[in-house]
Amino acid sequence: MDTTDKQKKEFSAEDKAKNEKRPGKSRVIVSVTGMSCTTCALAIEKRVKKMNGVTDVKAAIMLNKVFIDYDPNFVDSAAIRKAIDKTGYKSHIAVEET
Repeated sequence: MDTTDKQKKEFSAEDKAKNEKRPGKSRVIVSVTGMSCTTCALAIEKRVKKMNGVTDVKAAIMLNKVFIDYDPNFVDSAAIRKAIDKTGYKSHIAVEET
């Protein structure tokens, strides 16, 4: 294999690595109206944890907030909010970090 073939091979491998989707990490904090007990919080956590791309969910009852870590390559914050709304609570995005 001569030098130019070797460089082409290295270049194409480098390009491939750059273009691959890599696991990302984002966090969203969702305010939830009506989450007043542990059962409420567990229902929300259970629903959101089932979503592909969600890596961690913590509901804070006293703050009426849910803290969610997720991979934006698989799920977005709007879908997460909709999942919370399907549990019967009203929610809105308080903070979104990427």
